Amino acid sequence: MISRSVLGILCVALGLPLLGGCWGGPGVDMVPVRGTVKFTDGTVPQGEVATITFDPVAGGSSPVRKVASGQIKPDGGFELSTVKPGDGAIVGKYKVTIEVYKNYIAGRGDLQIPEKYTKTETTPFEVTVESGMKPCEFVLDKPGA
Repeated sequence: MISRSVLGILCVALGLPLLGGCWGGPGVDMVPVRGTVKFTDGTVPQGEVATITFDPVAGGSSPVRKVASGQIKPDGGFELSTVKPGDGAIVGKYKVTIEVYKNYIAGRGDLQIPEKYTKTETTPFEVTVESGMKPCEFVLDKPGA
């Protein structure tokens, strides 16, 4: 029987060459993605945990589908990362989800934004990442509005 740690090492060892080919290969373009998140009144959602995630949409044109994410800063700004900090996202179409929590402990907390923004099935935000794109701006309804 193979232990979990040995199995994990094998998966990483076998997977790294594949990842190296994907990220450095032709047809995979990374674009820096930055922007802001705020409420309709111009204030910024605040919490100990504040993240934005770009989830690739099925059927996109990119040969590689990889999630990009970033932390939302207290001023509402964010910068996406896919493989390394600040590298952006792979060119393609994404559903954008946002999560902002206060009192976050062990995977639970007080959600500071409407729940619809936290799931790919219900978020109204969809973005196409492409070369030369301008900073993104996501404007959220305030909870209870």
